[in-house]
Amino acid sequence: MIKGLYSAFTAMEAAWQYQDVLANNIANANTAGFKREVGAQESFDDVLLSQRSPIPAPIATRIEAVVGQIGTGSFIAEFVTDYSSGNIDVTGQSLDFAIEEGFFGIEDPNGEIFYTRDGRFGRDANGDLVTSHGNFVLADDGSHINLPPGELAVDPDGTIMAGETAIARLGVWDFSPVDLVRSGESYFQSESPATALETTVRQGFLEASNTNLVEELTTLLAVQRTYQANQTVLSQMDETLDQANQLGNV
Repeated sequence: MIKGLYSAFTAMEAAWQYQDVLANNIANANTAGFKREVGAQESFDDVLLSQRSPIPAPIATRIEAVVGQIGTGSFIAEFVTDYSSGNIDVTGQSLDFAIEEGFFGIEDPNGEIFYTRDGRFGRDANGDLVTSHGNFVLADDGSHINLPPGELAVDPDGTIMAGETAIARLGVWDFSPVDLVRSGESYFQSESPATALETTVRQGFLEASNTNLVEELTTLLAVQRTYQANQTVLSQMDETLDQANQLGNV
């Protein structure tokens, strides 16, 4: 009976954690460059059940008769980020950028480095190229990018041009997925060295979130039903256990 309670509880806990992840994916369905998370659910190792009975002997020993195995519930082994690309949408804004591979380099006012696929950039009061959150966009040499007034063009290799003058080249870096740690809606950090990447930069485009609302909502409904089913099982087992205790008292 206790094993059944544990199995139901762990299934409820796994469903609860997964609901939080799905809710966050849905909330960021319209966040540029957002990468959804998916949960890998696994079962705990089965427990081997055995029956022990004493036998007469000069020294006390016990014989184990194998009864069978019982599962002890499920859990979320890990949440992993899906780095697949989202749709590339046309914005027509000269400081909106999308890239085919890799990540833009970002530096916050405290000097911390982040990486993102969110290419919503603009100018600050000093003319520096910044993100929509006001963080500095990094050039391929790791420096800040200061833009002159006027219209700019960006070559497919990421070189920012003011007329015939090259201002800087947008930095794009790549990582192994296991090296990245989520840090905010569309930002990641890494303790591993970044690898400079040659990729195509598209001016006037943005990469949308890779969240698929239909898939997320369908999964959320299934997870909620799993939670409710195990909640019912847990309640019924608790009532049965309470009745068994009452019979023991009689």
